[in-house]
Amino acid sequence: MVDSRGEQLGALDRNGNISFWMSGSDGKLVRTGTPTHLSLAGSESKVTCASPLLGRTSFLLGSESGHIEAVAMTAFEQSQELQSIHRFAFRDSAIKNMIGSPTTRMVAVSDDRGEAGMFYMPTNKNLLNWKLPETACESLFFSASSQLLGSVANNTVTLWRIHIPHPEASLSGFFSRIWYEGYPSPQHIWQSSTGNVEGEYKFGFMPLIFGTLKATFYSMLIGAPIALLAAIFSSEFMSSRWRTRIKPAIELMASVPSVVLGFIGALVLAPLLRDHLVAALLCPPAILFLFLLGAHGWLLLPNTLSIRWTRFRLLILLGLIPMGMAIAIMLSGLVESYLFDGNVMQWLAGQSGTGWAGWFCLGILPISLLVAWFLSGPASPYLQSRASSMTAPQFAICNLGIFLIASIAVFLISALVGATMQSVGIDPRGSLLGPYQERNALLVGCILGFAIIPLIYTISEDALQSVPQHLRSASLGCGATTWQTTIRVVVPTAMSGLFSAMMIGFGRAVGETMVVLMAAGNTPLMDVNPMNGYRTLSATLATELPEAARGSTHYHSLFLAALLLFCFTLVANTIAELVRIRFRKRAYQL
Repeated sequence: MVDSRGEQLGALDRNGNISFWMSGSDGKLVRTGTPTHLSLAGSESKVTCASPLLGRTSFLLGSESGHIEAVAMTAFEQSQELQSIHRFAFRDSAIKNMIGSPTTRMVAVSDDRGEAGMFYMPTNKNLLNWKLPETACESLFFSASSQLLGSVANNTVTLWRIHIPHPEASLSGFFSRIWYEGYPSPQHIWQSSTGNVEGEYKFGFMPLIFGTLKATFYSMLIGAPIALLAAIFSSEFMSSRWRTRIKPAIELMASVPSVVLGFIGALVLAPLLRDHLVAALLCPPAILFLFLLGAHGWLLLPNTLSIRWTRFRLLILLGLIPMGMAIAIMLSGLVESYLFDGNVMQWLAGQSGTGWAGWFCLGILPISLLVAWFLSGPASPYLQSRASSMTAPQFAICNLGIFLIASIAVFLISALVGATMQSVGIDPRGSLLGPYQERNALLVGCILGFAIIPLIYTISEDALQSVPQHLRSASLGCGATTWQTTIRVVVPTAMSGLFSAMMIGFGRAVGETMVVLMAAGNTPLMDVNPMNGYRTLSATLATELPEAARGSTHYHSLFLAALLLFCFTLVANTIAELVRIRFRKRAYQL
């Protein structure tokens, strides 16, 4: 057997031992390495036939036990080894003839009983089975177009017309891991074009589905909380005069074309995020911390002063945003030096530092939620019993102290978790985190989150405004505060509308095309690292459908991608409707 470049010759004996020769400078064959033994299915099985697959990168072996194997030179980290990448059983009798298609990776085989079959090797899919007219078949051959298959027996040639237009298409080929030529293990890969006609097409949809869900997750993680909290604030805490100005301004954000958002993200925000990554990551927690600190500080104000400044609450909150950004910028250098050895890019690439900093940063959010749950749940009765005998100023000071102690506890627990994970040798780099790419999920999450905020905000605010006023009045009349009324009366009543807003925002994020096309890198990867790129179903449709050959497997696969995209939105809308009906029944009881 000769390889695709005609530089190497392989010789195989019946025991599965293969040796390789290369042409030397003097024109003579020189053996390379030592003979390699191929472990066939069944320890006593002998090789009965062999044939190259399209491209001569893989070779097919048939055994006397009826098994067929495909072996290929596989690249590992330090070396290349001959590896069995596909193995399946045809019949329980010896394989007698085997031939690969000259245009696809289909394989025709026959055994010594006259049984014949057609397989597609990458997916091990059995395409056809039939009985040969002669048991003593001497050989099989394909026509140049693979539309005819012939068998030779007793000086007689028999031809069959083959019509298998899409052998690559199968559920296993679309959604299962496939061991492709040259790869060290089975993988999910989308590669719809190759450099030559002998290349191996890869139509794995999992990287595209993963990229779609990844884009949706980060956009909802950033955009949904902002939109919901903004809707609650404008509906329940903002005066009607300000509401009539703020709501149209937010809705006006929806008029910005997504191609403009993608352009701004790719050319303006991407370089800024790359150069000031630590400051950008510090901004959200710094602003949120100032909001909470300001809320506790508001309780310390005298009643006369707090009533007088009530109408300026929005302006005070807006003033805290640039203050938090300034604090994040000032602390970014110190944080980068202490946590990431002075260079966060090198740390993400694994060139410096330890994994403690990664676990510390990743643990802050879940531990904060856990501490908040503990204070509002198990510890709440004790705190309420102690607060019942306090005056208003004492209660405000106590609340501020609890908040500061809880904040310190979050940092200490996160540091302890990071030290524990580091001590057992688990590093988030290479799994949850990785090298930084300029077009990444974090960038798309910010831009796409901006795009879905107006949609979620408008529907949520309308749902909150539709709650009957007598429910608010009854709650306030019973002594509840505005915040308690909002959380325990208004929000549960409007939950159906809020959930519908979330699902509509989810559908908007799933179907977004231009933002992810311009800012996500358009690389079909399956990696949870938020610092690298990905490709979505919608971006694949936009880029590949105009160039796909009509009627090809690639062309029909893209229509399947469109169907999957439709199923995503259909499932989201169905869930939203079911939840809306359930919450509406509960709201009617009020």
